[in-house]
Amino acid sequence: MAKVNALSDGALVALAALEAAPKGSTLQELNAVATAPIASAHLTALARRGLVTSEKVEKEVVSVRTVNAYTITDEGINYEQPAAE
Repeated sequence: MAKVNALSDGALVALAALEAAPKGSTLQELNAVATAPIASAHLTALARRGLVTSEKVEKEVVSVRTVNAYTITDEGINYEQPAAE
């Protein structure tokens, strides 16, 4: 029989988070309840050992991104297009 390596610390954290989280939680949801960051590789390792299952699902999520927000200045308000030459 092949030797089975022990789970990494990250995989153990992921396993504990899965116990506490609702069924069908996403990686983001698991990281919200985990005691340390979980990577997708930790979940893959658990799935390969048959300790968790994985399925593709569609979830509507709100995302937060850093974007540029613009506000016009007084100079912009008073801008006059130069005459064409």
